[in-house]
Amino acid sequence: MSAAGGDQGRPRPEVVSESVVVVTSGQSLGRRYWGVLVALGIVALVFGVLVLANIWASIQLVAIFAGLFLVFAGVLQFFVGGSAGRGKRIFSGVLAVAAGLLLIFWPDASVKTVAIIIGVAFLVWGIAVAVAAISARGEGSGVVVGFGAVLAVIGLIFILWPGPTVSLLMILVGLSAVLFGISCIVQGLALRKA
Repeated sequence: MSAAGGDQGRPRPEVVSESVVVVTSGQSLGRRYWGVLVALGIVALVFGVLVLANIWASIQLVAIFAGLFLVFAGVLQFFVGGSAGRGKRIFSGVLAVAAGLLLIFWPDASVKTVAIIIGVAFLVWGIAVAVAAISARGEGSGVVVGFGAVLAVIGLIFILWPGPTVSLLMILVGLSAVLFGISCIVQGLALRKA
């Protein structure tokens, strides 16, 4: 009796089609990219410390660096986070990128103009970030809500008092970059632990 004859009563598996299905969640995606978030936080933190150290004293360089920071942070809004609050994050990202590009390509604007552009961008961006974090309610969202509130307050200061000296402008931009950097590092480390 052959082996094939003894297996006639059992069903034989057949491959009908081949498919590869990859299932991933927002958490696994976050765990995979936690390093990018920490790296962004370190870059923002270094930028903030350099601005606070008053290495560059001209408003043009502050405007260009603030513009680069806003563009970088705005682009990040498109890629970080899950589906909750995505529309608000995209809106705040577009606003940050637009304000950043305006500062980069028009760096010789007056101190008041630069202050108002940064103020409006920070105010709307801070509110959008805080609202998105409240609606997402994920791990580390309290830090993000606090960061959004601080950005909004800094934006209000820029708008209500647009004629500060260059050093005050640099201090406010530097502080917001440091806070953003700390927030990104905390979020990245929280994603790594999750």
